[in-house]
Amino acid sequence: MFVRTVFEFYRAHWISLTFGLGLMALYLASAMAHRDYWYALAGVVVVVSGVGWLWHRYEP
Repeated sequence: MFVRTVFEFYRAHWISLTFGLGLMALYLASAMAHRDYWYALAGVVVVVSGVGWLWHRYEP
């Protein structure tokens, strides 16, 4: 049941999730390449917060 909900959530928000996660992947790769671990940690917090916010607003 949880997997079905996750797929429905992605289908409902696929544009924002794909764009946001792609952009954050580039940001995290750049931060790790320059050994800015605090910026990498901040990027992870932003991604988790954004997905959590979308998940909280999601109504199937």
